[in-house]
Amino acid sequence: MDVFNKYVGQVFDGRYKIEGTVGEGGMAIVFEATDLLTNRKVAVKMLKDSVAGNTQAIKRFIIESKAVAMLNHKHIVKVYDISVRGEHKYIVMEFLGGITLREYMKIKGVLPWREAVEFAEQILSALDHAHSKDVIHRDIKPQNIMLLEGGFVKVTDFGIAKIPKAETLTMADKAIGTVFYLSPEQAQCRKIDRRSDLYSLGVMMYEMVTGKMPFTAETPVAVIYQHISTAPTAPSQLNPGIPMGLEQIILCAMEKNPENRYQSAAQMLRHLQRLKQDPSVVFVQRRPHQKTLTAETPVPSVAENRSAKKPSQTRKKSRGSGGRASVSTHSDDGAGVPLWLAACIFIAFLVLAVVGIIVIFNLLFSGKNIETEAEKSLSVVHDAAKNLLSGGKIL
Repeated sequence: MDVFNKYVGQVFDGRYKIEGTVGEGGMAIVFEATDLLTNRKVAVKMLKDSVAGNTQAIKRFIIESKAVAMLNHKHIVKVYDISVRGEHKYIVMEFLGGITLREYMKIKGVLPWREAVEFAEQILSALDHAHSKDVIHRDIKPQNIMLLEGGFVKVTDFGIAKIPKAETLTMADKAIGTVFYLSPEQAQCRKIDRRSDLYSLGVMMYEMVTGKMPFTAETPVAVIYQHISTAPTAPSQLNPGIPMGLEQIILCAMEKNPENRYQSAAQMLRHLQRLKQDPSVVFVQRRPHQKTLTAETPVPSVAENRSAKKPSQTRKKSRGSGGRASVSTHSDDGAGVPLWLAACIFIAFLVLAVVGIIVIFNLLFSGKNIETEAEKSLSVVHDAAKNLLSGGKIL
């Protein structure tokens, strides 16, 4: 960050005196500064010279300032000012001492499950507030979580947030986010809502209690494909010490279909609070047509599960003892579907997913019009899938 030391001592817009550098991201540098008007220590997040003329980067700066201006919560960083018209384009925020959750995890490795729950509770409290204002963060990851003294959490970086009545972002913007924490619907450029943030938090909780990412691969495209189509390894297989209830919460948040996830941050928060009160709690596993996970009724016993379910409907136990069974999330609806038709449907959707991913990532970095190109590429697959489902063949 030595290259940015040239700004130390400068006063931006006659008000913000730069005292030193505290962090650097892909597009911006963060300075410690003094607000000469209020004599308050602040953080100044300035666009790097290399992107200062980029209209998309400026747009994200404006979105970030607008998003945070709509919010007033103890676990969300405060924004005081923004300047995008002068020589320096920057946002003025409250100064946060401490380190990012990413830095903390590098130091400690696998976190005690109670500590992970404490962090998640605070993040969920912040998300519940943001979602109540129709603000979707869209980039929940450890790098955007600040840990202050005493384990106090602050959610930061609303630069790609979805906010009400904002200018529509391009499909490339919709796909932006760190691939390891990207929800399946973000990866596919589908409509997102508050449940996308919950998926990202589920991934982050998985990492906190296991020390591993649920999905890894050599390329971003391969990671994205796993988010869309691959079930994660049960956290308890990597860390047998975590409660079954916590594993259920994490996997519920990480459901591929948003309808099968928690439907709100408040709902997920209630389950974490219940878990803290009683670490032995085991939640009722969801069924396909249930939109909520309930904790009021215990999971049926292993014997009940075996007698009530067909072998193809029951997951393997994620633990070897204690009478805790992982109950199927699959329904009986497809029991009568012919094997050939099921295979055709699977192939059609597999091709659709692969083409979609390739289109997104090829165009994401090329600057082309993704909507137009994606529609052209996917229309062929769509027609083929439709033909398959009507009994035809892919030529």
